[in-house]
Amino acid sequence: MGLRETLRKAAGLLVELPPEEPQGAATPSGGSPSGELDALLTELDARSSAPARTVEQIVRQSAGPNLEEITLPAGDVPPVAADGAVDFAAVYQQAGVAAAPFTAEQTLEMLASLPAELPLETKRQTVKVTLSAVGKSMGATPDTIIADASRKLAALGAYHETLSRQVGEFVATAEGEIAALQAQIEEKRRAIQESKHRLSLASQACDAESDRLDDVLEFFSLDVAPSKYAGGS
Repeated sequence: MGLRETLRKAAGLLVELPPEEPQGAATPSGGSPSGELDALLTELDARSSAPARTVEQIVRQSAGPNLEEITLPAGDVPPVAADGAVDFAAVYQQAGVAAAPFTAEQTLEMLASLPAELPLETKRQTVKVTLSAVGKSMGATPDTIIADASRKLAALGAYHETLSRQVGEFVATAEGEIAALQAQIEEKRRAIQESKHRLSLASQACDAESDRLDDVLEFFSLDVAPSKYAGGS
């Protein structure tokens, strides 16, 4: 699957997240079981009532460019190293993707630290609890992480398209130059063959003329070797 196809698929994914808790919202005091139960029930109600949104909708509702607005300038783009490495941070910066309070890469690191045998829903709840704990101070929410990952996907797609266009233009120019050089090579080869042919004709003409001039010398020479008129020749 290509980068653009991956982005289109990702943009259409449905995500169901509870409404973000307002800043300064009250939390259950005293940590009583009843307070914790009320908070859990409130959260479950919010989750059940929260409308599902697509990733594209989440991006549009978050601060920053929409997916279709993410492009790379037509000038120089971050180069590909000899070993195939790409400076992704430079790509995202050129595409105008702002730094997120908690990035998609940090989320991947968090997921990698969880036991592999944990069920998917447990992993999701663990990440949600972690974000709830640190999100208020950092300004990180599932929405901001989804938006960060989506915009970076769009930046990678734009980078690939820009690089492909540059490589295509270079290849077209280089192939044109190669064709011109090949035409010159063929012209030189024809010139070489023509020169060789003319040399062959000149050699034949010189041989014929040499024989004619030699006849003059033979006419005035004594009839002894190496004259062709010598006896027995």
